[in-house]
Amino acid sequence: MINKNKILGTAIAVVAVVLIALSGMLLEDADKSKNYVCQMPMSGTYRVWTDGGLQWQGLGTVREYSKTSQIEFTELEKNDEGYVASGENSAASTTFNDKGRGFIVGSFRVVLPTDEQNMTKIQRDFGSEKALINNLVRPTLYKVVTSCGPLMSSLESVSETRTDLIHYITDQLNNGVYKTRSRKVEVVNEITGETEVRTQAEIITDNNSPGNYKRQENSPFSQYGITCGLVSITDIKYDKATQSQIDAQKQANLAVITAKTQATKAAQDAITIEEQGKAAAAKAKWEQEKLKAVAVTRAEQEKEVSRLAAEKAKFDKEKIIAQGQAEAEANRLKVQAGLTPQEKAEWDYKTAVGVAEALANSKVQWVPQVMMGGQQGGNTAMDAVGLKMLLDVSKSIKK
Repeated sequence: MINKNKILGTAIAVVAVVLIALSGMLLEDADKSKNYVCQMPMSGTYRVWTDGGLQWQGLGTVREYSKTSQIEFTELEKNDEGYVASGENSAASTTFNDKGRGFIVGSFRVVLPTDEQNMTKIQRDFGSEKALINNLVRPTLYKVVTSCGPLMSSLESVSETRTDLIHYITDQLNNGVYKTRSRKVEVVNEITGETEVRTQAEIITDNNSPGNYKRQENSPFSQYGITCGLVSITDIKYDKATQSQIDAQKQANLAVITAKTQATKAAQDAITIEEQGKAAAAKAKWEQEKLKAVAVTRAEQEKEVSRLAAEKAKFDKEKIIAQGQAEAEANRLKVQAGLTPQEKAEWDYKTAVGVAEALANSKVQWVPQVMMGGQQGGNTAMDAVGLKMLLDVSKSIKK
């Protein structure tokens, strides 16, 4: 009895140990950010998990794939010739249509499918995510970047067509490499100024192809439901000879820009000087106009003062005349109305006195001062004559 209990206990213990040892192969706690492909034992069939959560593994072999991955191509080594791609995440090299060599540094995003058919195919063809990236994703990227080089010159890749380069890479990763034809064109070397013949690649258009561009082949990504996007180019490194050519072109462009800037500044300075001259002339003219206005105002003021003075003088004259006429008329009326004996006597007196004073103050010699053969001093016959003349004047006034 004791032996049976021991045997049963040992068996239970062994089963427990086995279950514990195999527990990691029975259940899988799946992450929702990943795809899982489980190859079941014995049958070798695949089961794909994309929703996450606890999954029955059943002792099968599980491979994980990130639903999205950021693929970088950034590693370079510098040498005597410039640069060379190296490392696990090596930069993508290309040769431009002017024979310049460049190394594209950047990254892009890969999105895996979530359906069972495509994930099963990926697992069957590559066996792991690392193999998928190294044997499909990176080789496709390098092939695409190589095909982009002949579409532009190294100088163009520095500036205006860099955004085109991003478009070319994204389009060819998803839809396949372009079908191109070569043509020879004459171009002016931007450094030497000489005409040279270059072989340029030209994309063949096709309205029935994706993006209206004819393709050499379909993208290998499309066979697995993989899509790519968010292509980013952070830098382009060039070999030594190409970089020297680019630097020389930059200096030439800078000299042109400087010359244009100086010419523009000179033209602007001329305009400024002209405008300043116009402003100074306008100011001087305004100052003269201001002086003229002041002089005109002063003249008008003086004219007005003179006019008012003339009017006042005229008014004073008319006033004096009117007053004299009024007094004369009053006196005449008084005389016509008849004066009292007292007023008449007073009138006669004042008249006689006034006449006398007027004659006395006059410089006219009414009678000779010396009488030939006469005596000076005392009352003479001429005095009597003068008196007689005064009385006659007085009487004529009274009438």
